[in-house]
Amino acid sequence: MNPESNIDAEFVTLLTDHQSVIRGFVISLLPGAPDLDDVIQKTNLVLWNKRGDFEMGSNFCAWALTVARFQVLAHQQALRKRHWMTLDDDVASMLAEDFAGNIGRDFYNERVDALRTCLGEARESDRELLMARYWRKTRLQDFAVTHGRSLSGLRVQLFRLRAALKVCIENRLGGEGAA
Repeated sequence: MNPESNIDAEFVTLLTDHQSVIRGFVISLLPGAPDLDDVIQKTNLVLWNKRGDFEMGSNFCAWALTVARFQVLAHQQALRKRHWMTLDDDVASMLAEDFAGNIGRDFYNERVDALRTCLGEARESDRELLMARYWRKTRLQDFAVTHGRSLSGLRVQLFRLRAALKVCIENRLGGEGAA
């Protein structure tokens, strides 16, 4: 087998293993931004194209999050041109540094496990709303019509559910806080 193929296979493994961390990082810097998946895809493309610059055995997570950070900054500039509200560059940089300094797969996996547990403890109707909104990306308007609910009521319910999940996750993690 070609040594270059082995390196590419290792790189693909690293990239795949870190997708959830990259995704969480981008989401934390672009909360509610349109085209979020496009930013993640562009990040993956840049990582792949620059795979020759990555030194195997070094910190892939830190390198990948640096690339993601630059993709986020580029996307924020594009959003500003379309008059979207974005985080100030300094605030985004502080968040990125904090996130990159604290995150690793174990850090992220602990939080995902806590979230799964907390979701499992939620009422079925609350889980259904959360899954529809954040997993299947159902528009709130569509959910409201389908379930005979008011849009403003759903927004309030989602706000309360997110707050309750945050508290639950923090409690599961021993009060250390959630990302």
